Amino acid sequence: MDDQAKAVIALASRLGDSQRPSLSPTRWHRFTTNLYDAGLMLPDVFAIDFDTAKVPGIDGDIASAVDELLTTAAAATVEASELERHGIRVITIVDEDYPQPFVDRLGKLAPPVIYAVGNLSLMRGDGIGIVGSRSIDEAGKNATEQIAELTVEHGRSVVSGGARGVDQFAMNAAFMAGGTVIGVLADSLQGKIRNGDMLRAIDSGTVCLLSQQIPSAGFTPASAMGRNKLVYSLTETTVVIASDLDKGGTWAGATEALKKGFCDVAIWQGPGGGPGNDRLVLLGGRPVSNPADVFHRSESPTSTGEQLRLA
Repeated sequence: MDDQAKAVIALASRLGDSQRPSLSPTRWHRFTTNLYDAGLMLPDVFAIDFDTAKVPGIDGDIASAVDELLTTAAAATVEASELERHGIRVITIVDEDYPQPFVDRLGKLAPPVIYAVGNLSLMRGDGIGIVGSRSIDEAGKNATEQIAELTVEHGRSVVSGGARGVDQFAMNAAFMAGGTVIGVLADSLQGKIRNGDMLRAIDSGTVCLLSQQIPSAGFTPASAMGRNKLVYSLTETTVVIASDLDKGGTWAGATEALKKGFCDVAIWQGPGGGPGNDRLVLLGGRPVSNPADVFHRSESPTSTGEQLRLA
């Protein structure tokens, strides 16, 4: 771990103390912009004479947070090294292994630190995401599994969130069909890899699990929203099987992806869809009523908002 990576871990993670005021992606971007504009580099924050308040343009709240975070930097990097020894990769935005799709598609929202296990090469950004409600009927489950199996036939990875319902049905179907799976977690990565079946899947080289929160952290609504961004940004197309209307994590993730253009967003229009699906199509989602249609996208899907501006 070089000094650049150590600086990212010290300032943008909660390793060492889950209550550390780590810099969010947007605050991290603002801080590093100020730092580079001043002709400084990340390792300079560890210099004895480094004075955060003297960095031109830096906000007072960010300067205070940086100063506090630097006092516990050693504890953060020690825990990062400990995680690495236990097989959990701590990947920073300055590392070669950091997924380029996060940088390209999320921009200032890209998490400065992620935690991952398994086959990191799967995070190329060309997967097929399959997301939806925790509670779906048999028709929705069938659609989910058919799309996952077709994804395997097309040589793509299934990307999902690891939650109950659509996520688990999609990931299990892909794995059983001999495909590759990326699980983006909103709950404890450490807890997930204690499962013997999951460890065997990881050892097979067909699975990658990742999270942007520290591996010991449990589920929160904020972690779910962060998870959604990563799912969409690791895919060329993400299919929403079933969404509630105007509420819930699936709805929030899909509407954000449509608004910000993270990827092609396909909305299931066949049996088993949710009450929010039709509205998502009106908001610019691409309607699909046959599993094979997922893989036949137009060259440049356009949101409803863009169509209205062009009219």
